[in-house]
Amino acid sequence: EGSDVRARMIEYGKLFDELHIVIFSQGGQRERVQLSTNTFVYPTASRSKFFYVRDAVRIGAGIVASGGFVITTQDPFETGLVGMRLSKRFNVPLHVQIHTDFLSPYFVHGILNHVRLAVSKKVLGQARAIRTVSERIRASLAPELRAKASVLPIFSDIEAIKRTPILPDANLRTKYPQFRRIVLVASRLSKEKDIRTAITAFTRAAKDHPHTGLIIVGDGPEKQKLEHFAKKLGGRVEFEPWADHARLISYMKTCDVFLLTSLYEGYGLSMPEAHAAGTTLVATAVGIAGELARETCAPRDASCIALTLGKALGGAFKNRPYAYPYASKQAYLEAYKRDISRALE
Repeated sequence: EGSDVRARMIEYGKLFDELHIVIFSQGGQRERVQLSTNTFVYPTASRSKFFYVRDAVRIGAGIVASGGFVITTQDPFETGLVGMRLSKRFNVPLHVQIHTDFLSPYFVHGILNHVRLAVSKKVLGQARAIRTVSERIRASLAPELRAKASVLPIFSDIEAIKRTPILPDANLRTKYPQFRRIVLVASRLSKEKDIRTAITAFTRAAKDHPHTGLIIVGDGPEKQKLEHFAKKLGGRVEFEPWADHARLISYMKTCDVFLLTSLYEGYGLSMPEAHAAGTTLVATAVGIAGELARETCAPRDASCIALTLGKALGGAFKNRPYAYPYASKQAYLEAYKRDISRALE
């Protein structure tokens, strides 16, 4: 209730006659939830994660059996498997979305992701249309899959970001007056974001840039380890809890460099947002970094990141100019509808 995701689903519902959303969930509510006149949500209320696919297929079968539907799945993995089974059983067109760079060598670690990679080959082969969020992902697909894949980036209201005022209590320059220059990291603190390399690279670059601080905004399973690591290096590193969007934009507008060191990203929404906020971007070669940043580095290459970060702090370069793909949210919604409708062709 009141979430951005809920509001977005209601907007998507306006594009179609009906929108039915099946959500993986453990326990809790089993009843269908009506979000708007034509938008409905069905929790699987599964006993455990092992029953997600089975329960979602059962619910989905009751929805699509009457015909007239297109199925879109948020990934080619578990939800893709549900979509594939329903598509085969009821001869329903399948549209699959890819939001992560799943063919990156850094993605395929652990048994679960190896299984997901195997599942994705079957699911994408069954799909009539595929949506990727970046050209990087589309280019990584096999030729027969690339032929039915589109690039539909994630929407970000760039003009709204430019107009967003700096919040008085979210101005990093007044919040941290001891720093003359500020590097900002805003990310979930998890292993694939590789914040450890960000701290290492910053510590090296800061040797030539005294009175420079690193502000890390976010929460996640790695937070305590990262705080200990930063303290061990003795760097000028401060941690801030995760912030709402307006506050985060204020942080971006009052730092000198936005640093992203992810091992892989499908798109990397924070990068175009930082670009729109006017801060210099230093990033690993993931998502759409190559279209925004003047220089990128390979993931985990702390030496390259430190060198590039030092150049950015010294004002040696600015971002690449970038034309945002959507003039408005309505333009994005219309593109979203057209993309799903490709599965009917």
